[in-house]
Amino acid sequence: MALYIVHCFLLALLPAVLAKKGDVIDITDDSWRDILQGEWMIKFYAPWCPACQKLQPEWKEFAEWGDDLNVNIAKVDVTAQPGLSGRFIITALPTIYHCKDGIFRKYQGSRTHKDFINFVNEKEWESIEPVSSWFSPDSLL
Repeated sequence: MALYIVHCFLLALLPAVLAKKGDVIDITDDSWRDILQGEWMIKFYAPWCPACQKLQPEWKEFAEWGDDLNVNIAKVDVTAQPGLSGRFIITALPTIYHCKDGIFRKYQGSRTHKDFINFVNEKEWESIEPVSSWFSPDSLL
């Protein structure tokens, strides 16, 4: 039983461990619960979306700072993971969430890598009202 628990723990850490510096972690229906621990910035996008395409280089540049900021940088392709767009109530693209230990906040600031860095580094997310637990992605509803 203990070996099974260790095995499950290691599997849960696998996406973050395998990511190289500057990599953006792909979140899927199977791995989304990984974001419930630690600090994350998650971009929801679609490959066909012009605004998402425009954001891509800024998000990639932001990911280069992930290790220094001790934050995981992730993305969700809503065309490949439609269940997650429903779980996170995605109504516009791109949509960005900040998550710290399972507490979700919707990012609504400017969309440059410098703005993302400041948002995390200066803990600007603390001034944003968390998503209500009724609408939180890990709620039972």
